Amino acid sequence: MAWAALPLAVLATGCGGGTASDALGDASDTRHTGPDKGAARSGDLRVEEAWIPEPAMPEMSVAYLTIANDSTEDDALVDASTSASPDTDLCSTVTTDSGASQMRVVEEIPVPAGGSTQLKSGGFHLMVNDIPDPVGVGDTVTLTLSFVSGTEVEVEAPVLERTAGNTEERDAGGDHSGHH
Repeated sequence: MAWAALPLAVLATGCGGGTASDALGDASDTRHTGPDKGAARSGDLRVEEAWIPEPAMPEMSVAYLTIANDSTEDDALVDASTSASPDTDLCSTVTTDSGASQMRVVEEIPVPAGGSTQLKSGGFHLMVNDIPDPVGVGDTVTLTLSFVSGTEVEVEAPVLERTAGNTEERDAGGDHSGHH
C-alpha cells in the first residue's frame, strides 16, 4: 500500500490500543483452551496459535499468530500471502502522542533470536484485504509467511468466532472499516 498510516475507526476484529513493542516477547500470556489453532515449523522458525477471527466485514479480516525463532540469529517476517485474498499486509497498531490508535503497514516484523513475536490485537498483525469470497467460522485459510532468512512457513489458520481469542481481543470491539 502507498499510505503510511491510517487512523482506526471502531475496532471489531482486534486492532485495539497499545504499541508495536507490545507484540514482542513471551506468548504464554495469551495461550487458550478453546478451539485448535494452526501450527507449523520450517527450520528454526515455528508458527503457533495461527487463527483468523470471523470477519466483521466480508471483504477484510486479520490474522493472529505467534512466531518463535529457535535460531541464534535474528530474523524478520517480510511478506505474507493467504489463500483467502491476493492482498495481505504486514501491519502494526501504534498509539500516537495524542492517544489515538493508528494502523501502519510495515516492511517487516522482527523475530528475535531465541525469542518470539506475537501478532495480536493492538500490535503487529496481518491484514487480509479485498477478500473475494467471504470466509466464515469453520473455514481454513492457508497463510504463507516469508522471512529475511529465506525461510518460508505455510500454516493452516482456522477461521474462528472472534470470542475464540483472549480477553484482550474480545474487549477490543469494532471493525477495520477505515483500513483499506
